[in-house]
Amino acid sequence: MSDAVPPTDFDVDAVLADPAHPVVLFSLSWCSFCRSAKQLLGQLQISYVDHELDRGRFLEPALQRSVRGRLEELTGSNTLPQLFIGGEAIGGYTDTASALRSGRLAAVLTRHGIPFHPV
Repeated sequence: MSDAVPPTDFDVDAVLADPAHPVVLFSLSWCSFCRSAKQLLGQLQISYVDHELDRGRFLEPALQRSVRGRLEELTGSNTLPQLFIGGEAIGGYTDTASALRSGRLAAVLTRHGIPFHPV
């Protein structure tokens, strides 16, 4: 029997505040909307950090519940993907695609000094 503490030390707020990685995506490896969000970010040539919540350390149920719970508090949504730019919640794939069409995504990227290449 191990006395190890479950790995619940992932701090969503610290990840979102990290200036070295201003574009953060929370996703699932099998999710078609998540794949579409990754594809959209790739087409725009936006560098991002992806936290797939069904792999690696996130397989620990307590950690996954903690991260998903915090994301829901921040976004009001319990679905994935969830995209953040400069700590600002953009939303899921549909929200992100809509933000791209409306020009909001470009404005947020520009405001945070994040280079991108329009499609």
